[in-house]
Amino acid sequence: MIAQNALFVSAGAVGIAVSVIHGVLMQRLMIGPILAGNDLPGRSRGIFPVLMHFSTAVWFLAGVALVVASLYLPASTTMVIAYVAALLYALGAFANFWGTRGRHFGWIPLAVSVALIGWALVV
Repeated sequence: MIAQNALFVSAGAVGIAVSVIHGVLMQRLMIGPILAGNDLPGRSRGIFPVLMHFSTAVWFLAGVALVVASLYLPASTTMVIAYVAALLYALGAFANFWGTRGRHFGWIPLAVSVALIGWALVV
C-alpha cells in the first residue's frame, strides 16, 4: 500500500509539473505572440487563451486529485481517481504525439505519469 501510494504521488507530481511548465511556456511562447500579432478574429481573441489553458488546468487538477486521494482518501476512491487521471494523461500524451508526430517532448512526461499509475495499479 505504501509503494502504491508513493507511485500515485509520483505520478501526480509529474502531472502537476507538466501542467505548470505547459502553462508558463504556453503563455510566453504561444498565446502572447499570437494575440499581439492580431492573427485571430475579434471573437476568437477572448476564447483562445481559455482553450489553450484548458489542458493545463485538467492536468493540474488531476495531479492534485491523485496526490490528495493517495494520501487521505480510501483505496477505492483513489483507484477511481487514478483511472481518471491515467485516462486524461494518456489522452494528452496521445494527442501531443499524434499532433506533433512525436517531435515535441510533451508526450513523454505524460506517458511516464500513465506508466507510474499503471505500475501502482498492479502493485
